[in-house]
Amino acid sequence: MQTATRLREIADDLRVVVGAAGAGLAGLRDDELLDLMAAFEAVGRVVSAGQVRVAGEVGVRSRSELGDEGLSRSQNFTSPVKLVASVTGTSARESKARLEVGRRLRGAVLLGGGEGPAPFPLVGQALDDGVLAVETASLIVSRCAELAERGCSPDVVASAEQTLVDETLTCRLTADQTAKLAIHLRELIDPDGAEPRDELHQQQRSLTIAQASDGMIRGRFALTPEQGGVWLASIQAMLSPRVSNSLAGGPRFLSEEEFVAQTAAADIRTQAQKNADTVTELIARAAGAPDMPRINGATTTVNVHISLDDLESGRGVGWIDGVDEPVPASTVAQLRCTSPIAATLFNDRGAVLYHGKTQRLFSAAQNRALAARDGGCVWPHCDRPPSFCETHHADEWVSDDHPPGRTDIDNGVLLCHFHHSHLHKSSWKLTMHSGVPHLIPPRWIDTTQTPIPTTRRRTIQRPAA
Repeated sequence: MQTATRLREIADDLRVVVGAAGAGLAGLRDDELLDLMAAFEAVGRVVSAGQVRVAGEVGVRSRSELGDEGLSRSQNFTSPVKLVASVTGTSARESKARLEVGRRLRGAVLLGGGEGPAPFPLVGQALDDGVLAVETASLIVSRCAELAERGCSPDVVASAEQTLVDETLTCRLTADQTAKLAIHLRELIDPDGAEPRDELHQQQRSLTIAQASDGMIRGRFALTPEQGGVWLASIQAMLSPRVSNSLAGGPRFLSEEEFVAQTAAADIRTQAQKNADTVTELIARAAGAPDMPRINGATTTVNVHISLDDLESGRGVGWIDGVDEPVPASTVAQLRCTSPIAATLFNDRGAVLYHGKTQRLFSAAQNRALAARDGGCVWPHCDRPPSFCETHHADEWVSDDHPPGRTDIDNGVLLCHFHHSHLHKSSWKLTMHSGVPHLIPPRWIDTTQTPIPTTRRRTIQRPAA
């Protein structure tokens, strides 16, 4: 109890120090701020080491063979995780992590009730000294335990522990860097372990998708390393920025038109949103590929139900087969405009209004001409090539008897999926002037709404120098 009392006194002193430090943060120099951060981290590591050690002892005293006499059950808790969570106020996940690290660092319980030698003494010592973070200690003991389970000798496991601790402390590695080092070291020591790990990965791979109550389609996935490599490489390839130096010369001031154009090109999506859009685009493109399976000779089709009045007015909602949540008219318009996945539109009686891939889309030859003319998405500063673009009717197609919306090259422009969707749902407009698409910004960007000619088109004649 003296230790607990002393720790509470230290906590009181720390509260005073933390309060004073917090009040003076704004007045610190950069080097002083970083030094203070390191000092707090050192204190936190010592405290974390104590938390892990105590949790490990709680786990030992709550082991299953003790039955109702075990610590957790004697305190009316069904598991040590729930006991630790109740005492500390931490989550079950954090409590379980502390118990696991504490268990791995503690020596085995001997027949007489004593404690055997610590299995990872170097990690335990570095942890107690406050020089090794709990997260790093956990991953080191996990990798070393894998080697032991694979049948490596105690000397080999001890050598691996020594290497990982020394490299982490000497090179000041982060937990992520130590994790990568541990994987490489594991493969050097136990190259035959890759096959059984792959078998486990193959069994654990999964993808679940379901409709949530909020209307979103949510899911979880677990990929094997090779599957993850395909996903990551494909996403990174489609998101990779490509810089083109179209204009020579040094720095210069932007014109008002150029400033507005750059504002139009701003991509405000989060990385997670970009990933979702990119995977959707990949699936849509694959679904429309010539070698994809056909149903009765037709490509993958999304059936959308919408009333004729809503379709013509551009208001209301559409209903996609298999999805409970409706989509707005702007989304229906985008699906009708162009999509690698065909959209069949039905009225409220089930009669087909339009089958998007048969009458109103630009032909392959027209798309090739647009690709040669536009060079990719015409939205200012967008780097998507023609192969990633959809063809948009500058003057909406609407119906067969709507002459202005003709499917001609001088009424078509290339837009990537993101900017195509953005155009249909935002206040931006796209019109054609003398065969050149112009973007009309909303009034909050440009009160005069001056049309901005797109700049990526390859056929634009540059003024002579």
